[in-house]
Amino acid sequence: MAMRSMLAGLVLLGLVVGRPGSGRAEEYTQGGEFGLAVGAAASNVLYFPAKLVVATGGLVLGALTGVLTGGDVRSAYAVWVPAASGTYILKAGHLDGSVPVEFFGADYGDRASRRPSAMEAGGIYDAIYRSH
Repeated sequence: MAMRSMLAGLVLLGLVVGRPGSGRAEEYTQGGEFGLAVGAAASNVLYFPAKLVVATGGLVLGALTGVLTGGDVRSAYAVWVPAASGTYILKAGHLDGSVPVEFFGADYGDRASRRPSAMEAGGIYDAIYRSH
């Protein structure tokens, strides 16, 4: 019970003292940095074991999914990626909001490719029909 109270106090201290005024790390006071560091360390006491349990369970569930879908690696991967990737250790940047916390990770980019397609670059079409 005393350990739980101390942990709750440390988390509260980290959240209250480490609260930034403007959101930029360069402007934190020494006390603010201390609060963020203590808050991150205290948060990891609960966060890391929870993330580890989810990742381990996801790896087992992904393997089972792969087996039950006839060895389909894509299906297993769809379970493994969110469960086993992401943020494992919280840092001060996670608490001040400058670094996002990803409990469930993502490997699939939601952004368009930066490589120009053949149509955009002129590519094959221009090479075939303009060389004559």
